[in-house]
Amino acid sequence: MLQSWNDGPARQAVLEFLRTVTDDGPGRVVAADRVATFDNDGTLWCEQPLPPQFDFVLRRWAATAAADPSKRYVEPYRAAIERDGEWLRDYEHHVPELLQGMAEAFTGTTPERFEEIVRRFFAEVSHPDLGVPYEQVCYQPMRELLDLLAGHEFRVFIASGGGRDFMRVISEPVYGILRERVIGTAPDYEYRDGLLYRLPTLLGGVDDGPGKPVHIFHQIGRPPLFAAGNADGDVEMLRSARFALLVHHDDAKREYAYDAKAERALATAARDGWTVVSMRDDWATVFPTAPVEAAAT
Repeated sequence: MLQSWNDGPARQAVLEFLRTVTDDGPGRVVAADRVATFDNDGTLWCEQPLPPQFDFVLRRWAATAAADPSKRYVEPYRAAIERDGEWLRDYEHHVPELLQGMAEAFTGTTPERFEEIVRRFFAEVSHPDLGVPYEQVCYQPMRELLDLLAGHEFRVFIASGGGRDFMRVISEPVYGILRERVIGTAPDYEYRDGLLYRLPTLLGGVDDGPGKPVHIFHQIGRPPLFAAGNADGDVEMLRSARFALLVHHDDAKREYAYDAKAERALATAARDGWTVVSMRDDWATVFPTAPVEAAAT
């Protein structure tokens, strides 16, 4: 089990926790309460130099501006066309423009049409640095952890600030997680003439930071027993779990090394005793050598 993990404190902490909550004894937790939630970008797959969904949306914005020149100098379309990395990296200061752009990108689209667009993106676009399809930049050690938890009667969910409907397209083939177990930022829909159509408003707000425990409770009705994340937006979810796992990106050779937007998470991990996974030291392998597919869990 956890073959791609080096034998160290992080691997031992995970295995000991699973023994405690599944073996007979005072720490045993009934299967109904064995809930695990995982952030997606930077936790289950590579998020650098930009999250795959951001690449997806940037291409949509650029195409929209090409079809409508009036948007050429309006944010975020200008940033998308010019690939203005500085403006996009400073997204925390451009939330209104980004949310507006996100809302406009696919308003009026049916779920079937949106899924068709996403599938085409994954079929045609590769990671800009690694040169492989985006489905192959999932982390092999985390995929093994997902399977291990499922084997211990955990119900495993994705809880991400990213778009729920985007992640649903790849959650089963890439992670083995059923699409109904994907929690994320999602649009409202309306029903007209037998079809659903996306609206420009969000269902329950953004699933990030304090929004994550709220979205998790709305969908599951239980807090996570096990939670994993990698960034400041995961802190509240990790604090709500009995076991918190924080992925630390410190492997510049095999992936990327960065602490940006994870400073608070790392400080909280040190203070509260979370298990921190060093990609450099704890993972023998980072990416799968071949596409991974298995039965959904």
